Amino acid sequence: MTDLVPTSPLQRGVWFNEQLAALGPAYTVAVTVDLRGRADVDRLARACTLLARSHPLLTAACRNLDGLPWLAVGAHPLVLDVAAVTGGTVRDRVDQAVRTRFDLSGGPLARVRWFAVGADHGVLVLAAHHLIVDGQSKEILLHKLADHYRSDAATGPAADPSPPGGVPAAPGYRTPSGGAVAAATEYWWRNPPRPVDLHPGGGPRPADTVVRALARRTRTRLAEAADEWGATRFEVLLTVLLGCLARDDGPICVAIELSVRSPAEAGLTGMYVNELPLAVPTPPGGSFAATLATVRARLRELYAHRTVPLATCRPGSRPFLATAPVSVSYRRIAPDPLFDGLTAEVDWSAGNGVARNDLHVVIADGDRTHVTFQFPSSPGARHRADALIDRFLAVLDRSLTAPQAALVRPSEVPPPWT
Repeated sequence: MTDLVPTSPLQRGVWFNEQLAALGPAYTVAVTVDLRGRADVDRLARACTLLARSHPLLTAACRNLDGLPWLAVGAHPLVLDVAAVTGGTVRDRVDQAVRTRFDLSGGPLARVRWFAVGADHGVLVLAAHHLIVDGQSKEILLHKLADHYRSDAATGPAADPSPPGGVPAAPGYRTPSGGAVAAATEYWWRNPPRPVDLHPGGGPRPADTVVRALARRTRTRLAEAADEWGATRFEVLLTVLLGCLARDDGPICVAIELSVRSPAEAGLTGMYVNELPLAVPTPPGGSFAATLATVRARLRELYAHRTVPLATCRPGSRPFLATAPVSVSYRRIAPDPLFDGLTAEVDWSAGNGVARNDLHVVIADGDRTHVTFQFPSSPGARHRADALIDRFLAVLDRSLTAPQAALVRPSEVPPPWT
């Protein structure tokens, strides 16, 4: 049976962008898992079926009804697609699974692929459209899938109840109160966001990425310093990034992806995220400690309005792929899921091959901390991105050691970036 579920304003903005331009997989959210050991494919398939019962949005398509998108939940089963590949072709097949666009109206809006490299090795791909998932949903779904796989071994196939209350209306959105909208409107009147336009070429561009892992000693010092300074690790990392992007002609503006989940929604999948722009002055010669205090204050002002979509308090605004040329996504990652009898290595930042703005920074912070820069591919772009991410790591180490020193030294020439 198919149920029609209304969409939120943010979901309608994503859908509108999909109608406006050929975005390809720009809104595909994916996670990949390298599994070592003898996987039971039948158990994986049953785990996918149970996963869809507990998270029914995975069975949805998106239908246009009188000019508005609705989620048709139950339109498609979540089926495990299995293919045998070789070690030389698995990377290309995984990229294809991640970078193939979803047919919104035809569905489904989620896919699971199992690429068997050999009897004791395979790669699992879980991908879905942003209309039904956000970054945290990847973690929720993958851990639940592993739970189903593990419980199948202990008790055999079993039914899994649907989530309490079924699918929430407009999942990922609660209508903000009149007071919240008024406060957000006043905030954006005082802090007007800079206008952002789609790329003149007609939408997103092919992307390239560079990834760095924080050294163990840097991660340890980052955690210690954040506690010592009464800051979060995200605030420390964001301050360093803003310093590396500092401009002489005004504040640097970045878009921050903010979770809008309530405690009751912590285990639900959906588009529980709101991206809002943040402008922070980073004066040349200012100390890291002083800039961190400014960043913390500006972030806390922004957090107060995280549940109010920007278009709600700025009539006439149209949705954008990003609300600033540079965007930042930070997530604390739980330990990798436990698949019974298998060793799992998860890539939480699997890229969809599309750049939606000039630079998208993804920080996955857990047992390991990875920083990913995603940017439009062009001649020299990778060299510039390598230089920028290396500078970010160097400034981070320096700031953790000497917080009263200048965040940006006037004598340093920043790597070129636009």
